[in-house]
Amino acid sequence: MAFAVVFYFDPATDASVRALWNRIAQAGISTVMATMGIRPHISLAGIESVGLEVGSFYRELEAFAKSTAPLTVNLSAVGTFPTAQGVVYLAPVVSAELLKLHLAFHARLTDLGLTSTEYYRPEQWVPHCTVAINLPPDSVPAAVAVSRASDVFHKARLVEIALVEYMPIKEIGVFLLEGQTLTPST
Repeated sequence: MAFAVVFYFDPATDASVRALWNRIAQAGISTVMATMGIRPHISLAGIESVGLEVGSFYRELEAFAKSTAPLTVNLSAVGTFPTAQGVVYLAPVVSAELLKLHLAFHARLTDLGLTSTEYYRPEQWVPHCTVAINLPPDSVPAAVAVSRASDVFHKARLVEIALVEYMPIKEIGVFLLEGQTLTPST
């Protein structure tokens, strides 16, 4: 069992990413993201369950949310990771604000005696929103093409932060970022 800390998008961006997941599924490329049970997101950290006391971490995450303003990001590119998994993702422009927020969160992890998994640590993190995963190598170009033709390349707001257990996917807690009044979507 492991956990992820993720940012969720505003409702319009959530809907456009879900529509892309569905187009990828309808094209016969992959149904994984459309059926996985996770909302469109950008992951901040991955944490192994060893050393994680969920109750106290939940409270820390809530405090972080209350002290963190929503952030606008610009989804501007589609990319792939050079892994055997076959991952296609949307990439936001990496702004100073996004990196500052990531560093602040990881400083809190360090204060709690926790360490994120390697891919999500500062200086190694590639912020991304996964649109297809576990693809055979010959399916990656098709997922990229469907993504490029989509309407997801726009400004998006990161408005919620969540603690998610995986696999299977289970939301432990979702918190609105400071000053938000919208109702969390499901």
